[in-house]
Amino acid sequence: MLMLALLVDALVYGNLLALLSVGLSLTLLTTEVSNFAHGDFAVIGIYIAYTLSQVLNVTPYAFIPVAFAGGALVGLAVYFLVFDPLRDKASFVTLMIVSMALEFILRYSVQIYADVMQRLLKTFGRGFMFNDVRLALLGLHVDGVVVYSSITTLSLLVLLYVFLYRTKTGTAMRAAIENPQLAQTLGINVKKVYAYSWMLSAGFAAAAGVFLPFKIVVNPDTGFSLLLSMFAAVTVGGLGSLAGSLVGAYLISFSEIAATYFLSSLGLSTSYRALVSFLSIAVVLLLSPRGLAGLWSKR
Repeated sequence: MLMLALLVDALVYGNLLALLSVGLSLTLLTTEVSNFAHGDFAVIGIYIAYTLSQVLNVTPYAFIPVAFAGGALVGLAVYFLVFDPLRDKASFVTLMIVSMALEFILRYSVQIYADVMQRLLKTFGRGFMFNDVRLALLGLHVDGVVVYSSITTLSLLVLLYVFLYRTKTGTAMRAAIENPQLAQTLGINVKKVYAYSWMLSAGFAAAAGVFLPFKIVVNPDTGFSLLLSMFAAVTVGGLGSLAGSLVGAYLISFSEIAATYFLSSLGLSTSYRALVSFLSIAVVLLLSPRGLAGLWSKR
């Protein structure tokens, strides 16, 4: 039973990381931004679902589409207000520093919102969890977060595949990723394509964030704590590879959960769990800088 519980926790965390890392890879592929504010998009999704569930007294699961839409709108605003004016003007390092500044702006904006919400709704604005439901599945009773996170992750990833490979806009996005100058010469609106990528990236993160409070206590600073695992997943999978990021997310998830159990069994602090992500990044960059995607391309 313990092993099954660990596998379930790893699956839920893997679903969360999968959506986050794929979204992060989208911004890396299109605008070449290592977005340090990506975790805050997840927190925005959390607070959208939390606010609506408190006001309407409905399970937060019902507001996953709303969280996705809200996150997408924030991502769109961030792109047009911050990163589009810097496109073709700022270096990779400058864009990364700008994303760090954006992370502080978004985080403290959520801090303010949490205080306002606490006063208006008379509820906890910090340090809260969602109450989960139990579902019957194949004769077993499982937590709702396992089922809903898996369905949401699979659905969004399938829709992303259809968008990228079965629509004209998706084809234009792939062309802009491969060669932005040539794509623009051929009449593709690169600016519009990049805006779509930021919308999808932030929407994926916001939708993923809804599942986090079912497992841990969250607050406005939670997004920052997700960054290391996200970047580890993207690095292991291969920078600029959506499929690699997806595989890397589940590898990091299962590794971190296994490490947590191992450390606790030895009586050590589970805070050392972060070493898994640190070591993963270091080892991959030393041995195979292109990650799993690099190994696939060699084959």
